Amino acid sequence: MVILHKDHSIYEVGEDSPTMSKSLRQFYHLKFEKILKNHNVPYKLVDYENYDGNYFIGRFAHAIPDKELHSKCFDNLYDFYGENMWPNKNAYYYYDDKVRQYELLEKYGIHVPSVTCNDLDELLKSATLGTVIKSTYGAGSESVFYIWEKEHLDQIEEYISECYNSENFFPCQVQEYVDVEYEYKMIIIYDEVYGVKQKLLKKWDNPNRFPFEYQKNEHWASRVVREKSGNQLATTTMSLDEFDFELIESMVDIQKELNTPNLKFDFLGNRATEFTYMYGEIPMSSWKYNSFNLDSKSFEEKVVSLNEFSYKQSNSVLKHLEII
Repeated sequence: MVILHKDHSIYEVGEDSPTMSKSLRQFYHLKFEKILKNHNVPYKLVDYENYDGNYFIGRFAHAIPDKELHSKCFDNLYDFYGENMWPNKNAYYYYDDKVRQYELLEKYGIHVPSVTCNDLDELLKSATLGTVIKSTYGAGSESVFYIWEKEHLDQIEEYISECYNSENFFPCQVQEYVDVEYEYKMIIIYDEVYGVKQKLLKKWDNPNRFPFEYQKNEHWASRVVREKSGNQLATTTMSLDEFDFELIESMVDIQKELNTPNLKFDFLGNRATEFTYMYGEIPMSSWKYNSFNLDSKSFEEKVVSLNEFSYKQSNSVLKHLEII
């Protein structure tokens, strides 16, 4: 019996969202339900805690109303299910905690040099011109700002107040700004590694709009990165010469250390800024993409449908737990 956590309503994708967003970023439990039904695997849909099964699967993500609930029951669930649970303890420990992630990335030598600040006084002493400041919590650049002008240093408290977790911003990191053309989002998922690259902006309206200029009040599932002209900056698949074997080895080592089926890493050059076991499937400019097969240690060109791509993460979890 699989105990399946029902997603918190805060993650609902609106009906007016683009078709691709609705397919890629719909409720996790709906995707798991469909796969389990197709494989005739018995399951029970629950809100948070339940101890009637052999496996537990939950979308325990970063939104504050959700996190306040799953943080209270995670330890009890893991004590009961152990490694027959997704997320497991290791993946959950690092999720939504950039300070902990930094420590692990530093261990593997793929980190962006950073200073951790535990309160405002420490931050004001550490922040300098040309640094990026990010709360240890949050996703989608919701709690990040960039100091590129001297007068910004006098307005740090204001920038914190604009972050979604302004009342719980610390600890935070002061990180050197890495000037590159693209951010690479690389995913290790069960038996393959693939990635996309996102062209980065070089000018912003204010520090809180760094690194992406999303439209105001735009639903998270519909967000696209735009230039100031309004034109969309496309996400494109990585070419073969953009894969770095040393980075792939580090990704594999971290995946094994955490004993989790899938992770997404954000890279600036050959340095990772963060990683997560929980991520929205990345929209592709083409459903033909380059993949590194971890079993054969070779590259493959894959062609997949939108539907198949939408279920990659869910299938990897169920295969990892040997449910399917």
